[in-house]
Amino acid sequence: MNGESRRWDNKDSRRSSKKQKLMRNAEEELESKFGFDLFTEGDKRLGWLLTLSSSSLDDEETGRVYSCVDLYFVSQDGSAFKSKYKFRPYFYAATKEKMEMDVEGYLRRRYESQIVDIEIVKKEDLDLVSDFLSFNFYALLTFCL
Repeated sequence: MNGESRRWDNKDSRRSSKKQKLMRNAEEELESKFGFDLFTEGDKRLGWLLTLSSSSLDDEETGRVYSCVDLYFVSQDGSAFKSKYKFRPYFYAATKEKMEMDVEGYLRRRYESQIVDIEIVKKEDLDLVSDFLSFNFYALLTFCL
């Protein structure tokens, strides 16, 4: 890949991040019109969770974008509010049978500065039609924010 191609990639990524930021601002403005203002600080609020959706959060100080979940609540007095909850990105990686510990060790060494935790989990394969339960092992990789 040459330098000129990388410059175009950087311009494209900056344009797309600006578009995403404008879309997020428009969504938050619309939510505010429906009464779901973002609750960030103040007295504690008690509410019932109505729904949630995946979102992202711009950190003004660092300029980074974090994964988060928007939680929509309604209070006992009928008022509504929204809260953002940051979470660590994660995914499941399939492993070969009896190789779980080797995979975990390799990933910990290779990506030690990026991975917060690795957990080996057993999950049931629901796609099987037989009467027998089949479990597969996966590595649950949790990354830094």
